[in-house]
Amino acid sequence: MNLKSFNTKINYSGRLAILAAVCLFFALGCKERPAETPPTETKVSVMDSIMQNKPRGNGNTYRMRVLSKPDIIQAGKQVVFSFTPQIVGKETEPVPLDVDHGYEMHLIMISNDLSWFELRHPGLSDLGTYEQNFSFEKGGVYNLFAEYKPTGSIDTVQVKTIGVNGGSVKSVTFSEPRLTSMALPYSVILSPGEGGKFESGKMQTILAAITKNGEVIDPNTLGDYLGGKGHMVIINIYDKAFLHVYPVVENGNLVFHTMFAKPGLYRAWLQFQTDNIVRTSDFVIQVEETIEKSNE
Repeated sequence: MNLKSFNTKINYSGRLAILAAVCLFFALGCKERPAETPPTETKVSVMDSIMQNKPRGNGNTYRMRVLSKPDIIQAGKQVVFSFTPQIVGKETEPVPLDVDHGYEMHLIMISNDLSWFELRHPGLSDLGTYEQNFSFEKGGVYNLFAEYKPTGSIDTVQVKTIGVNGGSVKSVTFSEPRLTSMALPYSVILSPGEGGKFESGKMQTILAAITKNGEVIDPNTLGDYLGGKGHMVIINIYDKAFLHVYPVVENGNLVFHTMFAKPGLYRAWLQFQTDNIVRTSDFVIQVEETIEKSNE
């Protein structure tokens, strides 16, 4: 979605104030932009598949039908989302889902500018739909990623863009990598494995070092969350390509293995659990284009 730019006349002191604010945001790897104008409504619809609705393992093509009640979503007011997994061409047939990482469905909600993140797990209702209550604090444009695994098929991820009316805030643009984040009282640092940089088109290793008051935390002491020691959601800033990866503990390190399809900037959210509290840290990852070495 393209964002509208603005161009206003300001006096000299106003220019200095804005320049200072821009400098501060660049120092943090991001900057403000005008608020996005949300779509006026979100009604009964089918979630768009980022997997292009190709047959999934058992030959079936799946989609997710989503309904919001009320149809028009307002900031600060509760909305109930209802999700119905369907087989294309057999929409009336029930679609059972497997439990995957502790739940039948993972709902990742992310603001369109990638500055806000929320993870929920809709519950199965008596009607056979998966329902989730939620209240958005701010208006704007949001992307809902539904991740699920139909029985007999493979993991499926689909996305729906919605608009929330009222109370929009200025959008944020991320332009610089940031591999350090605070999840108080913890600090988390990401680093690449071999090669010293993240590259596209081949398997990558992401190391996560968690410290508290300067002391390194043994990942084996982390609480179990989503069937392991945490998880990481990664979104391409430009095309919203989605990755959801789970770590392993290797040689005392929290390690993620994944592949970036293309170079560019990615937003990432790492969640882990300590003291029965889920901690969230966020990052900006720069992925370089892989340069093949010549045999000459």
